[in-house]
Amino acid sequence: MEQQAKRIRVLAVATDAMRDKLHRQISSFGMIPAVVTSALDLAPHVRTGEKYQVVLLPESLPNTQDWWTIWGDVAMLRPKPAILVYAHTATFQLWSGVLEAGGYDVIVEPLTDEKLKQALVRAVEALESK
Repeated sequence: MEQQAKRIRVLAVATDAMRDKLHRQISSFGMIPAVVTSALDLAPHVRTGEKYQVVLLPESLPNTQDWWTIWGDVAMLRPKPAILVYAHTATFQLWSGVLEAGGYDVIVEPLTDEKLKQALVRAVEALESK
């Protein structure tokens, strides 16, 4: 699993308050993070053709339009990455909505190192087994 972690590229969307923490966590797993805070920051990552195995999205952002723009940009990534959504609480409605929209899973905060790393690795394993 450690060898596999080194190849994993993660594109994460986070609030300003969570940006540095997520970047540090993902880096500490030996993975390659790109953490952005808005749709404007995300667009260049999508347009450059950079490949990501996992995209980590928050359940909500302060700007609803930003969320839909981000979801649309992520849908354009090729090859298609596994999409994880993190939330304060996970309801059946949220989980089923994420799956219906093409996401892989929902992670409930707090995003501890162990929980986040396991979720990222499982998402990549599921993606590669398709």
